[in-house]
Amino acid sequence: MHKIGVFAVWLGLILTVFGLVAGFWRLFAGYADAMFYMSAVPLGFVVLFAGLVATQLSRPG
Repeated sequence: MHKIGVFAVWLGLILTVFGLVAGFWRLFAGYADAMFYMSAVPLGFVVLFAGLVATQLSRPG
């Protein structure tokens, strides 16, 4: 369970950072699909939080 939690933390972090960077980049460039990329931020945050809880409630190894 700990390894799944660590994976979820990294996946959530990557989704959140990707959503912020790509979303704001496309927003300031004037593309209409910027909110599609920004919608990855809440999803990434939920996955990050679930992974954080999973790593705290389980033992490594």
